Amino acid sequence: MTRPGQRAPKSRIVSWLGWAGLDAVSRLALMTGSTVVFSRLLEPRDFGVTALVLTIVTVAAIFVGAPFEEALTQRRHLRIAHLRAALGASWLIGLAILALSVAAGQLLARLYGEPEIATLLPVAMSSIFFSGHSDILTALARRLRRFNEVAYATMVGHVIGIGIALCLVVMGYGLWALVAQRLLVVVARAFVLQARIGYVITPAWSSAHIGELGRFAGVSFLSRLMDTLTYLAFNNLVQIFYGTAVLGQVNMAMRLIEPVRGAIVATGHNLAFTFFARAGRDAGELRRLGGQVIAQSALVTTPIFAGMAAVAPVLLPLVAGPGWDDAAQIAVCLSIASAIAVPAGLFFTAFSSRARPEFNLYSLVVGLFAIMLVLTGFAWLGPISVGLSRIAGDSIRALFAVGLPMKDFDWPRRERLAALAPAWLLASAMGASVALLHYVVAAHAPVAQLTILVAAGVVIYLGLLVMFARRRAAFLLAYLPISQLRAGRPAA
Repeated sequence: MTRPGQRAPKSRIVSWLGWAGLDAVSRLALMTGSTVVFSRLLEPRDFGVTALVLTIVTVAAIFVGAPFEEALTQRRHLRIAHLRAALGASWLIGLAILALSVAAGQLLARLYGEPEIATLLPVAMSSIFFSGHSDILTALARRLRRFNEVAYATMVGHVIGIGIALCLVVMGYGLWALVAQRLLVVVARAFVLQARIGYVITPAWSSAHIGELGRFAGVSFLSRLMDTLTYLAFNNLVQIFYGTAVLGQVNMAMRLIEPVRGAIVATGHNLAFTFFARAGRDAGELRRLGGQVIAQSALVTTPIFAGMAAVAPVLLPLVAGPGWDDAAQIAVCLSIASAIAVPAGLFFTAFSSRARPEFNLYSLVVGLFAIMLVLTGFAWLGPISVGLSRIAGDSIRALFAVGLPMKDFDWPRRERLAALAPAWLLASAMGASVALLHYVVAAHAPVAQLTILVAAGVVIYLGLLVMFARRRAAFLLAYLPISQLRAGRPAA
């Protein structure tokens, strides 16, 4: 099988980026379209109930996939026996969790006073068998550098799952439609990815092969678990302080921001690892490659979220309709938090490539405490404290990425900060300019406002790149398809 450190040609990277971009855009379009329909047919309380259920399912899914995906991807020598053993362990864990979900559904239904949870939770929990299988296939695809297949499967899974969910909500099955959307997306993605990869993996039990996945599997699992527990604690605290209706507002804001964030994080991690793995055990080479890759990706990803923060007060009411004012404010905060944390997250990918995934875990633990502290200490501010808590938690993540002492890596703090600072500063300037422009064009129709703001944001950011980061912007242009064509032409 392919080793993680093999070099990918530039043309293949362009293809990966193209498919990743198509996946992200299609997911955003599908989620936005479904949100337009759901928000007009369902109440905030419906979104709150399903948020409680699906957050628990997301946590459970970590147990069946996270212990294996990163460990399988980064293992130096991988055999089919490792994949079969991982799938066997995943399904055994899934059976135990599914049985527990039946009792948990009854308990939570009484605790929250929402009887539908008793049935919704076990049905939604059945998705973990497919998510575990999908995670293991994703690990294999990452080793084979078949990121196109991962993006294609994700895109098709969303088309199928969201399409059926929309049919259900129109037929009057509102809560079931929201739950079925996640369930069907996961099932469809697993089947499509299995068909595209071509390797048929059947489950088998082998404690020896599971043991060979070693320490990395444990730390990677804890990191993913802590990341998901953050959402679980976050949702439950919102429910306790504000009730199911406000939790529905939060869920609406997340439906706008999280699909974009999830696609960018997954794509960035997979592509960046192909660069970082080349460095092997050479700390100096990792420092050089890491600085380049992280700085360039930050110039692309940060303005996306800064722009979303600036246009969220226009975009969310346009998508969801009236009655979602709190969701718009929370969406602004979630976008700002993503602009801070997402570009910095690639440092943790670099650390993991040197078998140091625990740094990511530490940042998640401290970030969770920051979220809980702000959410409880500033509850008197109202629902906006929900968004502020996410900014606090994600700021902790960025602080860890930049501020941790890295003697083993020979990677000074000033260099790590220098990789991110230009993107943060330029994107902030663009976002602030677009936010101010919103007041100027407020008299126009919402669609016209959004068009003007997006176009202005693109023009302003490109202008800032030309003025202050021309050299780095030129490096990015080398990966555009037009640059490939020019590079292939013979010299005159």
